[in-house]
Amino acid sequence: MSNLFPFEYLQLVQKSFARLMYNDFLRNASSIDEAAKEKLGPFSTLSGDESYQSRDLEKASQQVAKPLYDAKVQPTTLIPKQVGNMYTASIYAAFVSLIHNKHSELDGKRVILFSYGSGLAATMFSLKLSEGQDSFSLSNIATVMSVAEKLKSRHEFPPEKFVEVMKLMEHRRFYAIKAGGNTTCQNGSVANGH
Repeated sequence: MSNLFPFEYLQLVQKSFARLMYNDFLRNASSIDEAAKEKLGPFSTLSGDESYQSRDLEKASQQVAKPLYDAKVQPTTLIPKQVGNMYTASIYAAFVSLIHNKHSELDGKRVILFSYGSGLAATMFSLKLSEGQDSFSLSNIATVMSVAEKLKSRHEFPPEKFVEVMKLMEHRRFYAIKAGGNTTCQNGSVANGH
């Protein structure tokens, strides 16, 4: 099973996953190996507030979680690492990264997706993947998405150029919508979606 998180900051995802491991340890110490128990054991008597303030617990839980993080979360980080925070889209970028990196291993596997909003709302759901057939196969989806090629084809712009293009797009969109016309960019500075 893979775990997908919204990637606002990679370190936040690492800490969140480590906290899940610590919480699992508190609920059922037999869920982790002896070496992990030894590292987390000294923190088992902390109150909830104390546990959130403990830097030593944070470090220990990240050490314990690292092998599982590398297996279950790391394959989902390609696009988020390259593109950065996308808010709502970040969890789906993580899902695309997983399909890109592990499509041949996902048949019959369950994937957990967890996302939280600003405030008190959070959502966790799972997907059970199957290889599928023809154009709907995971391997074909990975091929069609061509993630690596799309990441390589990006162009670097200075911030001023980005602002200029965004203003142009806003202007064109406003007048195109007003006239009932096309809103796509024609000058080549912004790639059309595929």
